[in-house]
Amino acid sequence: MLVPIWSFTYWLYDLYLAAIIPLIYSACGLLTLLYYWWRGPAGFHLFMITCFGLYFILPPILQGALGGYQNASGVILWMFPVVIATFIYQGARSAFYWGTAFMLVVVGSVFSPKLIGNPSGHRLPEQLIDIFYALNIVAIGGIVSMTVYYLITTISRKSNQLTAALGEVTKAKEMQEQDYFLISYLSNPLSQIKEHSGSVKVESLIEQRKKFYYKNQIHEIGGDICISDRITLRGKNYTTFLNGDAMGKSLQGAAGAIIMGSVFRVCLSRAKAKKYQHQYPEQWIKACYLDFQKIFESFDGSMFMSIVFGLVDEERGFLYYINAEHPWTVLYRDGDARYLEEELYIRKLGMPIIDRIIQEGSDAHRIENVFTLKTFLLKPGDMILIGSDGRDDISIRKPETGLPEINGDIELFLKAVRKGRGDLLEIKDFLIEQGDLTDDLSLMSISYNVEDKKEAELSDSDKKDVRTNHLALRQAFEQRDFATAARIAQEQIHHFPDNDNLFLIASISNRKINNLELAADLGECYHFRYPNSRKSLMNLTKIYYLAGEHERAKYLLDRLKAIDPEYEPMRKLIKKIGTKNHFYN
Repeated sequence: MLVPIWSFTYWLYDLYLAAIIPLIYSACGLLTLLYYWWRGPAGFHLFMITCFGLYFILPPILQGALGGYQNASGVILWMFPVVIATFIYQGARSAFYWGTAFMLVVVGSVFSPKLIGNPSGHRLPEQLIDIFYALNIVAIGGIVSMTVYYLITTISRKSNQLTAALGEVTKAKEMQEQDYFLISYLSNPLSQIKEHSGSVKVESLIEQRKKFYYKNQIHEIGGDICISDRITLRGKNYTTFLNGDAMGKSLQGAAGAIIMGSVFRVCLSRAKAKKYQHQYPEQWIKACYLDFQKIFESFDGSMFMSIVFGLVDEERGFLYYINAEHPWTVLYRDGDARYLEEELYIRKLGMPIIDRIIQEGSDAHRIENVFTLKTFLLKPGDMILIGSDGRDDISIRKPETGLPEINGDIELFLKAVRKGRGDLLEIKDFLIEQGDLTDDLSLMSISYNVEDKKEAELSDSDKKDVRTNHLALRQAFEQRDFATAARIAQEQIHHFPDNDNLFLIASISNRKINNLELAADLGECYHFRYPNSRKSLMNLTKIYYLAGEHERAKYLLDRLKAIDPEYEPMRKLIKKIGTKNHFYN
């Protein structure tokens, strides 16, 4: 609206160049506006460049055409909206440069009467100059005021949106922390080390990676769990232990740990009932494993868990355990540490148990995911250390590049055990010194100590009795006095569970006297330790065949055939019983 008035007034007073400049601005502005309307967002860049350029170039030219700052009624101030627009669309850095240029031009125009001169020498009347100056101030002030109002309302709207979004995030976080707290509240009682015997001591340490605040206290949640308790089987006391690592982070892992803890507590409660205390340790561990496996397998691959789980005979220090894809178990003895396992046989809980035989090449065979029970006789002063994979997954910075990488040294944990002398806190501190923990960390130690080491050793008279009993057992077995052999072997098993052959002899002897149920129990105990033993498979096949459990007998015979197709006793057995009742064709 002001442009026609200015142009007409300038023309009226023979200021022709000054009259043309506003018209040029209007024409260029209209054309770029039409271009922006035609191209849409794609034309915005050209529209902004044109507006900025015209606003910044034409006012100084117009001021020069009118004869300087005073005669031009402060028209140079029309450059200021460019600075504001630049701040809105291009940020503070660009606005600083444009503002500096604006101030230099204004200062220069004030001290210079003309920029390009006034060829006609005409000028507006003083009263009209004052009126135009007032109009310029009002117009520019209005633009600045509207811009400030726009910025304030925009900032206020954005602030309200951010406040609302932050409130929703805070509310969601509070609800999440409540969920975390409830889960941790459920899981903590399940992960406990209960009761110690005089000879076996169990300690644990858990450092869950997920930390959270609830009611001004720090809590943690994760998938690692450590449990220990005491049970009695066949009149002997055992310390049972479990260290597990459930798949997933935070809630998923914690859910797996709660499931494991709940199922294990049920197993412990069941073991403390007298009617279940007749089981051999091997049988109890196998039964617990099957319970664990059934529960996790029911999740159809959405939840897995690695564990080390077992028993320690408190009197003899004899260790029974299984490792289901957990990091290897460590023996700490006389200041040195080494792994007890060299390979793993059992997959994570939740992985399907594959009973088929897998052939590798023409001669070699193996059985995948076969339940394998490991045993080890502890000496006084020995310590067993177990830990989740957080003990190995340490982020270490390479000295050469300074870049972090996950530890690949399988000896690192052994170094930590030696350095910490078996103390869990010192082991953890050593690992943290090497780098950052990237996963939940749980550690468990099982120490076997007797007040007098001589108590763990046999006296001379005891050794003499052992030799006498072994000789009597051998004679009875060779003379086919299987009733006597069975009795002696079973007595010796109670005192020497580390003598594997006693189980096989006791099983065969009981089979010979037709005590098939006990023969099967003893045979399975030996089979759990040596699942690929040909003698064991032959013995169990005969037991189950005689007991009428032909399906189990046929399965064991198939496994034996896959392990050694040319095994002569097996071929004779197949020939002898294969045609009876269509047992084996």
